[in-house]
Amino acid sequence: MDYGHVVVTFTTDSKQLACTMATEVSGIESTCCAHIEGPIRRVHRWHGHKHASEQWRVEIEATHDGADALVEHITSHHGHEVHDLVVTDPTRHLVDETADTR
Repeated sequence: MDYGHVVVTFTTDSKQLACTMATEVSGIESTCCAHIEGPIRRVHRWHGHKHASEQWRVEIEATHDGADALVEHITSHHGHEVHDLVVTDPTRHLVDETADTR
């Protein structure tokens, strides 16, 4: 079942970049919202050695149709600064956005 939304997730070792990216993408029409989590601990192997670093995870909820443009924006503007760029599909909204919450 397609719910029309995806979550684009990436990590970065820069808190400032995480905040900048969340602000940048919040102005894109196909983006619903961005969440920043961190710091988180990233443990990985690189060139045969174990490494650990402090990272921030940015999760951006976007329309399905806008995901490619969002990924293009991230990679063209900040590609060398982001890690683990993932697009997860589908996302289901559990709250009716048209409902009056007053």
